[in-house]
Amino acid sequence: MGLIGILFAIIVILMIADFRSGVHITFSIESGYYDDVTELKIFGGGHRGNRICYTLDGSEPKVDSNLYDPNTPIILTDATLKENVYSMRTDVSTAFQYDLVDRYSTSNPGYTVPNHGVDKCNVVRASVFDKKGQCLDTITGVYFIGFQNKSGYDEIYTASIVTDPDNLFDYETGIYTTGITFDNIKERIPELEDENNTLDWWYPYWWWWASNYSNGGMEWEREAGVTIFDENKKIILSEDCGIRIQGGGSRGKLPKSIGCYAREIYGGSSEFKTDLFGINQYPHKFIFFSGGDDNTFKLKDYMANTMEQELSFATMDFIPCAVFLDGEYWGIYYITENYNSDYISDHYHVKEDNVILMKNGELAEGNEADTELFAEVIEFISSNDMSLEENYEQACRLIDMDSYIDYYAAQIYIARDNDWPQGNYAVWRTRKNDGSAYGDCRWRWMLFDVNSGGLSIDRAEADTLLRTLTIDSAFCSLYFNSEFRVKFAERILYIGKEIYSEENCQIFFDRYSDKMKEQIGISNLRFYNDAKTDIFDENVENTRLFFQRRYDIVWNLLVNNMGEAWLIQNGIQK
Repeated sequence: MGLIGILFAIIVILMIADFRSGVHITFSIESGYYDDVTELKIFGGGHRGNRICYTLDGSEPKVDSNLYDPNTPIILTDATLKENVYSMRTDVSTAFQYDLVDRYSTSNPGYTVPNHGVDKCNVVRASVFDKKGQCLDTITGVYFIGFQNKSGYDEIYTASIVTDPDNLFDYETGIYTTGITFDNIKERIPELEDENNTLDWWYPYWWWWASNYSNGGMEWEREAGVTIFDENKKIILSEDCGIRIQGGGSRGKLPKSIGCYAREIYGGSSEFKTDLFGINQYPHKFIFFSGGDDNTFKLKDYMANTMEQELSFATMDFIPCAVFLDGEYWGIYYITENYNSDYISDHYHVKEDNVILMKNGELAEGNEADTELFAEVIEFISSNDMSLEENYEQACRLIDMDSYIDYYAAQIYIARDNDWPQGNYAVWRTRKNDGSAYGDCRWRWMLFDVNSGGLSIDRAEADTLLRTLTIDSAFCSLYFNSEFRVKFAERILYIGKEIYSEENCQIFFDRYSDKMKEQIGISNLRFYNDAKTDIFDENVENTRLFFQRRYDIVWNLLVNNMGEAWLIQNGIQK
């Protein structure tokens, strides 16, 4: 190639580079917190016949959306002054079907739409289109104006989730609504007073009524942009990802938990680029957790996972966070980890493809051939005499007995019942022994979903030890082994004396009240028009009383089930 040819090639390359760089658009200021009215400009993308269009409601810009004029900046003001839009919807929970709830259900939560202007941030989405209407680039910005004058945002994370409103609220495809799924079953809900009618178990419980939000899987995942600010209002995460509604029966309640998934199709990576939980690892998934059945006070899971971190089973980190959905305040959440192969690899340093994870008896991570492995272990323990040393030793080779004992002792101590131990449990192991500390193919336990039973004054005297012995065949079998009983008794008393000591509980409740009382009050105003601050204090006090009484009661449970003489003989004293 001659000199002229080389020069021509260079010119073409520069022209292509210039064209491509001109396609991209940027905002004049980054997403964040601003004290006063602010001008926003959009740079790039607008030459060679291209046009920039933008929206302010979270929807994806189209060629007929607002046309951006470079001579007229977008003015950002305190968006809270705008009318409520998405927070006024009543199709986000079957609890708003008052006639059905009052006729058929066991309780009415009293959800209402807010009678005040909920806090809002500005959501600006801009796209550049060519002459044919093809979208060449899209950007999103979120701007909190005047929040220095609002209560509830100091020393707490803030998150904005932006997605096209149809992804959330469309009648047929919206993932946050009752939608077409509920309308298809509504007429089948029978009259409870009809004694001749055979009822499905879920009919009396409005939160289990099938709705769009109860659907799962990739079909019900939607693309969204998530931005998270830390306590100092610094952006720590800003990425496109997939979002799904998370949970079981809590999907029917407000607010709903939202799972966030990093995927190459959204953000170019299967991992988020932020070490959210300070473990020098980058998650594939995290959750905005609403509190589940404890969504009004959000205490139980937070307390159990925080207090029980030193025990020999998996727990999650909880980061309090105020969440905005398409610009409107959507309540207080916790940013939490998610139990998957990614979590296990990060925390236990084993390879992801070597992980088997079971949740509630179903395979969550692993190969189809792994499905029955845990059931086979439970069957072996349940059907063999664990008082025989050789059988118990085999059980110890199959499960991490320290993990098992700590997990059961902790759950029995906090009086878990209702949906445990028959549900709400998770276990994991490696498929092959990799020689590492946790890669030994033994099953280990994981704590999750403690919000639907226990940790309340009305359960302080519950004999959850006897209940567990009655309904959990593996635990009952292991209980016949003297070594197991000694370790179990030692650990459950250790949990009462050390983990949930009066001093530790006092420190936790003080910190929880200082950090969360105002936040939860604002969140409750959003969904009940009532901060429930008096009930907040009562709930804290009732939980405190539970722990004040529980140790003596647990000692009596051990005495009743093991015998005081046996306990003393084995060096176990109150």
